Amino acid sequence: MKYKLETIPVWDALHENTECLICFLMEKAEQRFIDYYLGSSVMNPETRVKVNSTGFCPRHYADLALAEKPQPLSLVAHTHLLETMEKLRPVLKKLGNTDSARKSGKQIAEMRRVLHEREKGCLICKSMTTTLRRYAFTLVHLLGNDDDFRSAFSSSKSICLYHLPAVLEMAGDALSVEQQRDFFKEIVVNVEKSLAESVEDVHWMTQMYKSENRDKDWKGCQDAHKRAVLREIGKGRILSDA
Repeated sequence: MKYKLETIPVWDALHENTECLICFLMEKAEQRFIDYYLGSSVMNPETRVKVNSTGFCPRHYADLALAEKPQPLSLVAHTHLLETMEKLRPVLKKLGNTDSARKSGKQIAEMRRVLHEREKGCLICKSMTTTLRRYAFTLVHLLGNDDDFRSAFSSSKSICLYHLPAVLEMAGDALSVEQQRDFFKEIVVNVEKSLAESVEDVHWMTQMYKSENRDKDWKGCQDAHKRAVLREIGKGRILSDA
């Protein structure tokens, strides 16, 4: 599959020296997509049809609500809720005619299924999936073909464990067989180095809470616990497969 190279934003993310440059890119992409669905796109009939049929995962729907843009969100929520009501109406009708808890089980199970389906898809997650593949392809391409980037990356904090598989999976698309050998070797060294540093930083942080170490240097580890969590779970996560 062909992917468009995004070399400038990937280089910019590398210069930020965050725990994971893909996290940095995906967090910004996520915000762009939230802004998109709260902007002029809500007046586009095609967009509204997609929102009504696919919608958003619970996390991203909540993010839209927290963005404090009531007018566009009310337009989105209005038609989305109408379609939800339409899907629930047959279930609610049967449930309203049920005369016992024992007989209501089938209708409740169907209601659960309908609501689960409504939460399963997400337009923002779908856009983020495409974006992640493009950034991962660019990163791997640069690591295989740009000596300056490869040198700069070797001194970075590498990739979080959440985004690492997406990057590794791009090797076959972005690199020749000969390049892949060096790529896997280098990425493993880089990831292991970053993981070891995280372990060391968190350990030092635990030692700093002992009374005998009260006056010692924190060595920049005051936020090591937060960085360790992000090293594992990442930021700008994709929450739905749809």
